[in-house]
Amino acid sequence: MATEQPNEQPRKPSFRRRLLTVFEIINVRLRFIVLMVIVGLIAGKWEDISNHLDRWFRPHHEAATQQAGQEMEYYCPMHPQVVRPAPGNCPICGMALSPRPKQAQQVLPEGVLARVQLTPQKMIMGRIGVSPVEHRLLSREVRAVGFVDYDETRRATISARTAGRIDKLLVNYVGQRVDKGEELALFYSPDLVVAQQELLTAVNAGKVSSTPGGQILVDAARNKLFQWGLTGKQIDAIIAGGAVQTDLAITSPIVGIVTEKKALEGQYVSAGQELYTVADLGSVWLQAKIFESEVAGIDVGQAVAVETTAYPGETFTGRIAFMSYVVDPQTRTVSARVQIDNPQYKLKPGMYAVANIRLPVGKVEELKQAATMPTTHEIAKTEGLIGPYLALAKAYAADKTDESAFTAMMAAAHEFAQVEPAGQALLAAIHSAMGKDLSAQREAFKAISTEMIHLLQARPPEGRTLYTAHCPMLNGDWLTESREILNPYAGSQMLTCGEITGELKPTDLREDAQFVQGYYCPLTPDAITPTSQPCPLDGQPLMLVRRQKVLAVPVSAVIDTGTRKVVYRQDGEGVFDMIEVKLGERAGEFFPVISGLTGGEQIASAGTFLVDAENRLNPAVKAQYFGATGSPESPASAAPAPTPAHQH
Repeated sequence: MATEQPNEQPRKPSFRRRLLTVFEIINVRLRFIVLMVIVGLIAGKWEDISNHLDRWFRPHHEAATQQAGQEMEYYCPMHPQVVRPAPGNCPICGMALSPRPKQAQQVLPEGVLARVQLTPQKMIMGRIGVSPVEHRLLSREVRAVGFVDYDETRRATISARTAGRIDKLLVNYVGQRVDKGEELALFYSPDLVVAQQELLTAVNAGKVSSTPGGQILVDAARNKLFQWGLTGKQIDAIIAGGAVQTDLAITSPIVGIVTEKKALEGQYVSAGQELYTVADLGSVWLQAKIFESEVAGIDVGQAVAVETTAYPGETFTGRIAFMSYVVDPQTRTVSARVQIDNPQYKLKPGMYAVANIRLPVGKVEELKQAATMPTTHEIAKTEGLIGPYLALAKAYAADKTDESAFTAMMAAAHEFAQVEPAGQALLAAIHSAMGKDLSAQREAFKAISTEMIHLLQARPPEGRTLYTAHCPMLNGDWLTESREILNPYAGSQMLTCGEITGELKPTDLREDAQFVQGYYCPLTPDAITPTSQPCPLDGQPLMLVRRQKVLAVPVSAVIDTGTRKVVYRQDGEGVFDMIEVKLGERAGEFFPVISGLTGGEQIASAGTFLVDAENRLNPAVKAQYFGATGSPESPASAAPAPTPAHQH
């Protein structure tokens, strides 16, 4: 039987071994930490390191760059603001200063205040972006606060016309809604009793005697009661009843809400004493306050969108009915009265509200409803008229007729006249030439040409240019595809009689570089639609207009120094010129351009402040590239000359 061996205890490492292990661990950690520190330093100072390497490894040609008798200066490629008259080291980084010849200030193009050049690396790191200067549809928004008020044209005060006593109140609390003609109170007046008796006496006397004088007395008595506040219906009831009514009803002259009640039952009142005030809240006023700096362009009739805190998300619409002629000297505002329909009585006098006024920037020309925009189908029909017309003109110039062209033009004119009223006159002119000889057709061709010219002036031809010609001898106009004169009215007798008087270029009536035509709502002037439909805000029909686009720059592209506004126009890869511009009032995220820029130019629209900061910090264009001391092949004198710093 085998005997069990006792368990062997593991040998403990020696102190030397443990110390060596700790040292190895620390060594590995330290190497990792040192490596990370070195990588971090290299990453953080990479630009400086690359500039140093570029400076050290680039061969110097100071002798070649310095011309005889030319004065030199020394600058730091890494810190271009450091410029010294003698060689030395940069006080910031210790790098040896680079030489360059002193030159006169660079002559910049006219209108350029300063020029700055950025490296591709800076363009990327600064996220410098450019955008073109374009024509845009702009509108300026004016926000004005105000409060809801009564429509003063829809308020009425009911007062006692004669002295008397209020026997009963039929409307006895403020806020009660009343209709026009509704009875408000029963009123007793001795004067009214006497006047009724006079009326009944005159009526009875008129029944006995049919003389004209009796009717005069009746009319006088009726007019007396009418002037004292009785309605025609009440007077007729008195005559029909044949008896004096002790208590007569006071009625409301309008529909509305009772806003004041000053009458009490049993109260004796004197003539002219106020009893009730009634206000029709179906229409209210918004008394808006517009700052004097924003009042330009706002006038009576301007559409207004109104928002209130009481009804978030709901927009009320109205129009300015009155503009104050004075400026409040304390608030520097102009009062504008906005008329708002309030059929559900949601807007209540005393409410605060905000008026949003959208003003289109640029010209807005309202077009006649008859001058509708052509659809693609209508343009095709217009084009179908041109071909046969030109064929007829060519045949008449050759002393011939072309029946096929005449038939084709008549068919096209008939089809066009069905969708466009302007084609009716052309169709009538073509009918007048049917079945006639060459001479009569030529005479009728004058009317046809006149209608064609009118038609194509409103609907320019698609894809071709046409010219208008005039013959003073025969007093006739016509259309031609070329500038060559081939007179269709005289033919071979005076084939070249006439001259070109105009040109019809192909254009898109819906939109071009500076104008857009369509339907729009004054509350949202930037939304142009090709079809007529109700305005989504107030339900009013849209207006057919021709709106002008204006040259605009983004707000982010403009640097406002307080005394002037500047933008940076791109003049090459990474090169930006500082341009002073004159701008109009801000319109959303754009400024309309008055002067300083033209369409299509590229300007810095993102990172503009970084470009401006670079311009101010780096006074020398040559030094915009770090380490720029001139290439070995070209003298430094050929490099761009320094540009003065931009001072704000």
